[in-house]
This record gives sequence, structure tokens and C-alpha cells, in this order.
Amino acid sequence: MRPMLIAGLVAASCALAWAAIAQMKGNFIGPGTYATVEGCKKVAALAAGAARNIETVPETLTQDGFEGWEGSCTFRSITEVEKGKKWKAAMDCQEGAEEGPESDLFERLPDGSLKVTVMGNDTIFVRCDAEKGN
Repeated sequence: MRPMLIAGLVAASCALAWAAIAQMKGNFIGPGTYATVEGCKKVAALAAGAARNIETVPETLTQDGFEGWEGSCTFRSITEVEKGKKWKAAMDCQEGAEEGPESDLFERLPDGSLKVTVMGNDTIFVRCDAEKGN
């Protein structure tokens, strides 16, 4: 009886921990979908009914993390580096069968876009027009 109780408590604890991890949101990003300028054109084309494939699906960024045709990253932890302007995020990423951690730096630029730095490479993400009504 006691081993089953312990096993049940362990399973419940793991489920709660997983739920907490899965619920991490990048609220600093704000509502809507972000992508590169070119990526936003693809988002608009997809919204208009374009076929989804590796060439047409851009990498996007939302409060849930990054998503693209070949993989995604979710937020594991977020630290505000500079109040209201810079954040460092530990991400859990998967691409195909590969999974691994990533450390990203996010900076809110004066025009509202986000500069994302990954392994020393900067990419500018803008809020896509197709999402501005959200």
C-alpha cells in the first residue's frame, strides 16, 4: 500500500512540475506574432491560404516561444536584465529528433521590434501586420 502511495505522489509531483514548465510564457514579448520582415510576408500569405511547407512557413516568435517548420523552442526561464528593455531566456529547443537547451537574449528596440541574439547572431523580429488586431 505504501509503495503505491509514494509512486502516486511522485507521479503527481512530476505532472505538476511539467505543467509549471510548460506554462512558462514570455509575457515581455506582448500579444501577437513576431517574425522577420520577410517572415511576416509569409505569415500573411499563410493567413490568405498559401500552402504550408518548408519554404513558406517562417520562424515565428510569440509569448510561447519560437516555432518554425523544422522545430520550436519554449521558455524554460526568463531573467529581466534591463528593466522593460532586455531579457535573457533559457530555452528548451527541438529540431527534428534533436532536443537541447539554448540561451537567448531579447532586446526591445525603440520601434517596438525585438532584437534576438542567439550564439552571437542578431535577428530583428517585428510584429506581423496580420496579427495587429489581436
